[in-house]
Amino acid sequence: MLEIVNIVLEINNMIMKAKNLALVKFTVAAFILGLMGFWIFKTTRPLNELAYGTIGVMLIIVGFVIYSGIQALKAAKSGLNAEDELSKKITQKAASMAFSISIYMWLIGMFALDVFSVDSVNKAKLVIAIGMMGMTLIFIFIRLYLSKVGIDDDND
Repeated sequence: MLEIVNIVLEINNMIMKAKNLALVKFTVAAFILGLMGFWIFKTTRPLNELAYGTIGVMLIIVGFVIYSGIQALKAAKSGLNAEDELSKKITQKAASMAFSISIYMWLIGMFALDVFSVDSVNKAKLVIAIGMMGMTLIFIFIRLYLSKVGIDDDND
């Protein structure tokens, strides 16, 4: 009898953990959307192409966070663990590949900034903003690709 109670409690803990994970993801998405809204509301100048590009990239990132939150919520409702071994391995592989690719992205970005004329104060902000958004987009696309294609265990 005690074994059965322990198993039921373990399943309940897994479901609660998945629901909390989904809640954290939805909270992060709401926080990002709130900050974007505050930024757009406080902007005194009209938005330029860079601002529209930033908004588009941030909406893609928020969409991915909401998508992964919905997946975690579906897993919780069906009684599955939201973070199983395969998804952890895919996330680790995607992070590794994104890091490797983003090094080249940073290098290309540094050379590209020398080509365009930007003042030094905005240049630092631009480099950091584009670099962080680029790294996030690279991770998201690799994560989605690997989750659709799968990973080969022999090449690890």
